[in-house]
Amino acid sequence: MPPMPEYSKRTLCFVDTAVEQGFLRSRQPKLSKYAFLGLGLLLAFLAANFALFLFRGWPTGGQIFVDSAEGVRLAGVRSWVLGLMSLLCVAIMFTAKSVRLIACLGARGFEAFLAAVACLVVILTTLQHPWYLVKAFSASSPDEVISETIDWTDDKLLLMLDIWLTGCHLMLPIRWVVLWPVEIATILVYIGFA
Repeated sequence: MPPMPEYSKRTLCFVDTAVEQGFLRSRQPKLSKYAFLGLGLLLAFLAANFALFLFRGWPTGGQIFVDSAEGVRLAGVRSWVLGLMSLLCVAIMFTAKSVRLIACLGARGFEAFLAAVACLVVILTTLQHPWYLVKAFSASSPDEVISETIDWTDDKLLLMLDIWLTGCHLMLPIRWVVLWPVEIATILVYIGFA
């Protein structure tokens, strides 16, 4: 059995660049497959969320916002956020299957690209929450615009962010050193929008 190549204990990257590049190239098909699968699951979740949004009452976003001009505008912004996330998922799913684009990015570049996409999903997920949507896109107080029937505590948002972070770490065969910006972005976005 050949000896294990030397690697950094902190980053888990191989010291020899040829070994590191070979390792990254060997994981590329698995990374592409799991990125496609994970984004497909996110797309299914977004489709279900958007369907509930539409069928529960379009003008006020499923009765999330009060029936006013500002409430209708914010419901429209929320639908745009859901639509943007869906388009992003479809675009990245095609990117994950594009051999030519992956070859242009390189193995390390594709990992960094997926980490940047994960950070963008964190931002858009936070903007789906009614409280943070009002804070970001309205001069009104959330108490004035969000319907009283909606429970807009942070528990659901924090659970979604935790599921996303855990899913990124478990599904994507990427070392933690590439995914730590996603963790930092999650904390900063949550604090920043508050």
